[in-house]
Amino acid sequence: MSKPLMYLLAGNGSAADWWDDALPHFERYEVVPLELPGFGNHPQAPCEDLAAYAQALLQMTVKGSAITAVGVNALLVLHALQRQPGHFCRSVLLAPVGAFLWQRRLPALMSPLPLRKTIHWLLANQPTLFARKFSNQTWTPAQYQRMGAGYARCRAFVPHWDLVRADTALPLLEWITDPVELVWGDQDNVLGIEQAAAWSAILARADLTISLKPGWGHYPWIDAPREFVAWLESGERGFVAHTKGGRLRLAALAGQAVPAALSLNDCHDPRLPAFLDSQSDALWAVRSSSYGEDQADAANAGLSTTFLRVSTQDVPGRVAELSATGVEEVVVQRFITPRLSGIAFVRHLAVELEWVEGHLESLADGQASPERAIISRLGEAWNSDTFKPSHGLTADQLWRFLQSVLRVFHYVPGDVEWAWDGSQLWLLQYRPISDYGWRRHLTAANIAEILPPQPSVLVEYAQRRAAASIPAIMARWDSRILQDNEPFTAVFGGASYINNDLFLARLADWGISASNYAGEVGGATPHLPWRPLRLIRSLPLFLRMQRIARGHLPTLERGLRRFDRELLELTGQGVDGQRLADWFTRFYVFVVQGNLCIATALASSGGDWLGRPPTAYDNLECAPHRLPWETDPATPRPAPTELPLQAFPQWPLAVRLAHSGGLPGLRGYYLQVREWYRDNLMRIFFRLHHAMPASERAHWFAPHPDIRSREGSFWQDGREGTEQASGFLIYPGQVQGILGDDILLEETLDPGRHAHYQNARAVIARMGGRLSHGSTLLRELRKPSAVLPQVNAAWLGREVLYRDGELTLVE
Repeated sequence: MSKPLMYLLAGNGSAADWWDDALPHFERYEVVPLELPGFGNHPQAPCEDLAAYAQALLQMTVKGSAITAVGVNALLVLHALQRQPGHFCRSVLLAPVGAFLWQRRLPALMSPLPLRKTIHWLLANQPTLFARKFSNQTWTPAQYQRMGAGYARCRAFVPHWDLVRADTALPLLEWITDPVELVWGDQDNVLGIEQAAAWSAILARADLTISLKPGWGHYPWIDAPREFVAWLESGERGFVAHTKGGRLRLAALAGQAVPAALSLNDCHDPRLPAFLDSQSDALWAVRSSSYGEDQADAANAGLSTTFLRVSTQDVPGRVAELSATGVEEVVVQRFITPRLSGIAFVRHLAVELEWVEGHLESLADGQASPERAIISRLGEAWNSDTFKPSHGLTADQLWRFLQSVLRVFHYVPGDVEWAWDGSQLWLLQYRPISDYGWRRHLTAANIAEILPPQPSVLVEYAQRRAAASIPAIMARWDSRILQDNEPFTAVFGGASYINNDLFLARLADWGISASNYAGEVGGATPHLPWRPLRLIRSLPLFLRMQRIARGHLPTLERGLRRFDRELLELTGQGVDGQRLADWFTRFYVFVVQGNLCIATALASSGGDWLGRPPTAYDNLECAPHRLPWETDPATPRPAPTELPLQAFPQWPLAVRLAHSGGLPGLRGYYLQVREWYRDNLMRIFFRLHHAMPASERAHWFAPHPDIRSREGSFWQDGREGTEQASGFLIYPGQVQGILGDDILLEETLDPGRHAHYQNARAVIARMGGRLSHGSTLLRELRKPSAVLPQVNAAWLGREVLYRDGELTLVE
């Protein structure tokens, strides 16, 4: 009988022979050390991005095999699983790279290319200089020589640091559901064991277990190859991460104040007596830590009994009671007698609190009316009530404690139970928040311009999955976006809306008034004042933002063509609708990130005095891919036809120099790029529509059951009504005619209705943005037009006069 196959993949700088010490000890597995493009003796050049590496890994490995991977290349395994779930039957990842990249010192140190090349030379030629980083043990000269030779042959080492960035490392990894085994050694001198808690939050839906190995460093297969292989072949998976007990253990390892706790599966666990005897005078809390509780999409809170103030002798009996009800795991935790305790829903921008005197059991059981407050770093509009000092605890102390818990779990918003005993704050629980209406500001503007009120199941699927990954592109100029961890869209009433807080948080930190943003998106926002000192301090950031956003534009064509090739390959394979929906989710991240960079370039364009070249809207005579609600691939399309992607616009030399030099006057050219980009997107959407199997269109192309019913801007918690923006002029002119006939009255500025706009004498929309696609089209058509939110519906069918942004009834 053949042995199961396991691949071995070491980290950056590695070669296949790094595994030589471990290979003779494998008995259960047939093992194959891997070298990716640019590593070791692999003949191909390094890949251009992480997506290409993930695809290369998939092509080099057999589906259904196992893999053990280390460090930065462990991250590539996760990218591969995100692209093809189930490809690996077992994924063992040692100290993966990817968490806190924007805060770690090593990535910042390796940013300058000369220093990176110097470090690479030293690793290749003087590896013993890094001996203490490699291991706390002393290796043989042959082992150091082998390590150095691997670095010397690795052409990917230097470019890899440019690929593995905070904005590229983690997109969509929270949707992985495969089994993943994380392994960390407590002597790892490269990536500390405290990162394990962050990965439990990053891999929120994976079947995740974590093994914490005493004495292991970053290279355990070199330090102790026999022991490493024996552990690997034993199949030991460690503890389940996504449970109450698992997260408390990880929080304690990361330095949080967690009451002493033990997770166990039955009352006869041999560790229990010694644990109880270690604190013989304590009372205990015996709590369910079931595998079905506290998950990313379902908290299932309160389904099992919690026993509090349990004496030592009664603990085994209470554990047995919970086990008898089917609870897979029980946490025995030292009981804290608090002066004050509560529950906090925590995100980086705000903390929403409820608290009571004494223990929070009365709050959790709904038997007490708690005190409430919302504390936000954004401003007064987000705040509600206050936390007054009580029993020596101040609002600042509580805020800092809750934010420290949030950081441990990689800034993923969480439901935190806390207790104050008069001298110390204690963490009693952290779990991800499955569904909650934050005090968060949302808007229907922009999204209502391009998607119908009831978009397809396909679009809503991609939109929700992509929401948390889209903002990462902005970390290239302001890494605070990663700490905020705000999604691009948020759900209200079952429908998706743009999350204003994502952008308002940046404006607040930059010292910019919210009024500018409100005008651009076409929706009102809470007040944020100008702050001149912050604005001055942000000037270097603005220059970096301009440089990076402009530099991203020429890369868009390469990304478009890659996704177009992927869609062609999937179509040729005849994949099902689920595979296409997952591909569309990755494409959706790319689409919106590209639009964000284009919008940033436009915002810093400095007018159009270098000219206004024609855009894609100048040639829509034969454009079957352009139609109303074209942004939803489910919208009915004409029969399939050849629609090749269009090349990036050709600019004169002077324009190219102005673009690369950061000079003003390029607004017209950036508008040209935006409409070129959109036209190519619609060509790919056209192909996606026809790629969807006919038998699955009824599901994926059906309208999503929840309708986007809100207009304008509003609060996600629903406490206040809709706020509407004031109107604005799009293109001047004077027209008299029948409203709804000669003068169109549109709910939104949908660029897919270009034919209707062309035939109308004027166009009025109830909502839209100055830089929206529809506004751009109307300006290029020189069509008298405006956004006027408060047009009286009773005027429909009556004669009106439109004049330079104002509409009056002709009596």
